[in-house]
Amino acid sequence: GGGWKVLPRDSARFHLMLGERNKLPFGRLGHEPGLVQLVNYYRGAGIICRKTSLVKTVQSYCSVTGSDPFHWMPPSFIVCPARFLAEADGKPAQSRLGLKQKRKDERSEFQAVAADWSVTGRGDVWIAKASAGAKGEDILISSDCSSLLEFVDKGKQSHVIQKYIEDPLLLTGNRKFDMRMWVLLDHQYTIWLYREGVLRTSSDPYDPSDLQDLTSHLTNHCLQEAHSANYG
Repeated sequence: GGGWKVLPRDSARFHLMLGERNKLPFGRLGHEPGLVQLVNYYRGAGIICRKTSLVKTVQSYCSVTGSDPFHWMPPSFIVCPARFLAEADGKPAQSRLGLKQKRKDERSEFQAVAADWSVTGRGDVWIAKASAGAKGEDILISSDCSSLLEFVDKGKQSHVIQKYIEDPLLLTGNRKFDMRMWVLLDHQYTIWLYREGVLRTSSDPYDPSDLQDLTSHLTNHCLQEAHSANYG
């Protein structure tokens, strides 16, 4: 409807291209002067879609602007499984385009900040999240730094260890929530916000005394449906 029609995949003149983030042929864009072409992903979107890449992006921005990254997000650190660091020690990894950047690991910085926050009474609970994790999987909430690092070291990818918000804003019934909003960034970098969003909630009341009860601490739909007797 609306006058739209599907074109052959090799068509040069088109207004909208849809596809998977890692499979879109971005090279087909921008070859028709005066033709506005939209795509459902931006090239390089991975730098804000993966947790470790998002932290790196914020850190890089703050380094350039001279601002504190912890004003933008809770204290956050990238930690790589120790065995990956050992394998790469002294052996620059090769890629098709040359040398790859050495894996980033901020475990010593995390330990120092965690110790300072604990001593000064600003909270000692942290959350470890896999960089490419989803659906509430591969997450640990703990006040024990050693347990968090052991959790990361047993994993298959880098994690972000982030200060857990211990006094969150809660809904009636003391339940945690998050909001998902749809945003469109057009070719002129105008930001459009869809009026309606989605509010996801935990199924069980927030309980800071039990960090193992993830249905109390996380709002992921899949996790709530699978593990909470109060879901729905």
